[in-house]
Amino acid sequence: MDSELVHTVRIRPGDTDMQGIVHASRYGVFFEAAFIEAFRTVAGSFDFLARSGVDLVMAEITIRYRSPARFDDLLEIAVLRRHLGTTSLTIAYRGAVAAREAVTASVRYVAFTPGEFRKTAIPPKLRDVFERIPPTPPEFEAQWAATS
Repeated sequence: MDSELVHTVRIRPGDTDMQGIVHASRYGVFFEAAFIEAFRTVAGSFDFLARSGVDLVMAEITIRYRSPARFDDLLEIAVLRRHLGTTSLTIAYRGAVAAREAVTASVRYVAFTPGEFRKTAIPPKLRDVFERIPPTPPEFEAQWAATS
């Protein structure tokens, strides 16, 4: 994960279920934190999004659980760009514990105008920022397609 944007989360007791495995509901929170940190890296600050005149809303999420992450594990979440459309952005997340794949996900975000709550085109300056997020490698796409 050297050339990727990676955010690390230490799994806390409140992140786990009765079996000590990360609860499914926590991954969305982890992915959001990873996206915010990746955006800060490529844009310089998260305020850039607010200044762009649009916001993002999660429209779709698909999570594939590969192996368990447990209390006190360090979960490294790579953030990758799958698709950049006119009004939407699809991000891939790859989570690993000690190089062991734990989770993969694909999240589609839709751009909208705050206050109006209708989708809108992603402005050119924001598109430029999103294009700085590394693209998914072919092996990710092949694995994703094979398990669809």
